[in-house]
Amino acid sequence: MKTVLVYIFFALVVAKASLFGQAVSPRPNSRPDSSALSIIRLPEGNALNVRSFGALGNGSADDHDAIQKGIDYILNNDQSPRTLFFPPGTYRISKPLLIARIKGNTYLQSTINLVGPTSAKNASVGYATIEPDFNNTFAIGIQLGKGILIRGLAIIGKFKFPNTLSYIQVDTLGFSEWTDRTVRQNTRSPYSGIVIDPFSDASAYPDPSDMYPGLTNYCLKGMGPGGSTAVQIVDCSIRNFIVGVMITPSHQQNGELIDVLDCDISYNKVGYAMGQAQSKECHVVRLKCWGPTHTLFDNVTYGFQRGDGAGVPMVDGVNIASAVKQLCNILCSSFGGSFRNVYAEGLFRLGFAGGNAGLSFSDCQLDFSSQDAGLPYPDFYVQGNRVTFRDCMLRIYPGIPGMRLVLSGTNNHFDGGCTNAPPITINIDNNSTYPNPVFHNMTMYYSGGILGNSNPGIVNINAHLDGSNGNGPDPVYPGNTYSYQHIAGHVAYKFTYLNNYDRLVTLSGKPVLHVDKKKWTAFFKVGAPTDINWLKAGDFILTAGLNYQDQFRKLYAPTYPVGIIRQISHDTVYLDNLAIGIHEGTTLPLWMDYFVNEKAAFTGDIAAGSNTIVNVQGVFPEVGERPDIPMLAIGTYVIGTDQKNRTITFSTGNMTGQSYKDFTFMNGYPNIEMYGTSKPEALQKNGETLFGSADYYRYDNATLNTNDANFPFRKGLQTEHYKIYNTNIGGEATLHKLSYQLLSSGRQDPPAKK
Repeated sequence: MKTVLVYIFFALVVAKASLFGQAVSPRPNSRPDSSALSIIRLPEGNALNVRSFGALGNGSADDHDAIQKGIDYILNNDQSPRTLFFPPGTYRISKPLLIARIKGNTYLQSTINLVGPTSAKNASVGYATIEPDFNNTFAIGIQLGKGILIRGLAIIGKFKFPNTLSYIQVDTLGFSEWTDRTVRQNTRSPYSGIVIDPFSDASAYPDPSDMYPGLTNYCLKGMGPGGSTAVQIVDCSIRNFIVGVMITPSHQQNGELIDVLDCDISYNKVGYAMGQAQSKECHVVRLKCWGPTHTLFDNVTYGFQRGDGAGVPMVDGVNIASAVKQLCNILCSSFGGSFRNVYAEGLFRLGFAGGNAGLSFSDCQLDFSSQDAGLPYPDFYVQGNRVTFRDCMLRIYPGIPGMRLVLSGTNNHFDGGCTNAPPITINIDNNSTYPNPVFHNMTMYYSGGILGNSNPGIVNINAHLDGSNGNGPDPVYPGNTYSYQHIAGHVAYKFTYLNNYDRLVTLSGKPVLHVDKKKWTAFFKVGAPTDINWLKAGDFILTAGLNYQDQFRKLYAPTYPVGIIRQISHDTVYLDNLAIGIHEGTTLPLWMDYFVNEKAAFTGDIAAGSNTIVNVQGVFPEVGERPDIPMLAIGTYVIGTDQKNRTITFSTGNMTGQSYKDFTFMNGYPNIEMYGTSKPEALQKNGETLFGSADYYRYDNATLNTNDANFPFRKGLQTEHYKIYNTNIGGEATLHKLSYQLLSSGRQDPPAKK
């Protein structure tokens, strides 16, 4: 009896709402038939059940009219509960669902909640799915929404093309190739899961075909430009659309405070897109993307693009665990944005990012697609400008020898963080239009070392200098300052590098590249036999004069990847990991790029025309290494060592026409300062290392203050300044005697050379 009374009560409430509620049409020439609702169930949570309006959710019936009836009822009855509840099931719709109120030629604000039974982000059973039968509009459209919540719904479209792609197809197919030739691709009205403000005054459209088909009556003549604010899309799964969530493809404004929280947006061409610049404070939090996607975030492709660009989302938390071609195509023309806590596996490239307003990435771990043999290399990893990366990991998995991140041609800044191989930063064009990136304390955690370290640390050593963090040799990089103190505390060293670790070798002529894109390999014949003398397996081949691929064909690439040398046979060079923009029969100038690390110095003699350094003292390089030898061609590498006979043999010979005796060789040739309390002869006798070209400052009765980068002394005064002319490793002077000059003295001693 009580149940019957409750039903009668709510029937009266419904009737009253129908009689006295605001009579506003949700679409032209129609209004909800609320008189047909004899009973509306009010389940727990003060929500109206979509099945009370006739929806079946059985996957076969067309539930569009019933769901739209429920939406319209709530929108047009101010006293109604604001939530429309979807029990578990599959709700097939033949037309798009509209959250919109129209009065005359004006849209009124709309507030409603569409809520499913559980989170659709990860649920295996018990969730509610909306499946459109069409492929040319959108599943749910919101016009002038104010306080909208869509939660716990799976929205699955008809664009099944991504489901058919292999990982390599995801990485290599162009943006225009992501099509099944039936789904609507129009950039001002794309096929989408959820669209915020899909309609504008018809006069704003230069071409009527840019309006959503079948919905042109919603583009009201004289309607205002205002748009939605405060829309939340929570715990939803949005799949198989051209754009998963589309904010303002129309000519409207606002689109602000649009939050996408804890959602799965996978298997779409574009996951999330913005179309105009007034979309402010739009957050994407804890997003999941586990299915093939071309671009996850895009503010370039869609909308009217009115000169001030488009808004940039504030992203905090993304999990990418499948094939995604690029994280973003983001241009910050007028307003900046941020990406935080992005974790990616299987990401082909980060994409285009940047602009005058600036963009930041922080605390991101980006594991780019595995670059084993048989896989392509991207045309770039990061393209754009004025982007700051803070404490981010940029890693090529699994990090095979020779694999490098091409980061050339940008003025991006990398602060902290790490990568697993020194990136390619060389700019082949070497001009101010494409400045090189800047690094500050970025760790190379596989090979050891730090890029751009302006905060030197102290490393105690008693033998070979192992880098500023003690974990391996550091890349030679301008601005790197490394400080060392002998374990016994007798002397301290300060190295400051002025050179870059990248070395570029120009190959002869313009070789013809023959490619196999099934295996992503290539080969070419060298332009001159001498080129073989500085090429070896693992080297990275670059080119210039190409534009980037896909959406970025108008952008010139100052440095473009080609591939990694797998082997060399006579005059033929074989490459793995061919870059996606290299085609059969292409004739290109080629360069080989390699990096050098900080290494201990050695001293020796080399005769004119010889490829052997004799009388070597110090630490011998290993076979295959490329020490900086100024009288040998760049790229020359060690082909043999004989420590017993004290010789090092190289792949090319001394090309200067003159001999060098008692010469100190050291990668990067840094400025070296030494500090101590003993005279040079005493240091040599005590087995200390003295470096050729170093400035040595002797102090009386001093204690080194190693907490200061400039090594001031706690006590005592500088008494002497020496110039050291050759290197004695560990005091060894058997073949090369200690040589130095006193430049100045507190006692005004005259300079003397010994």
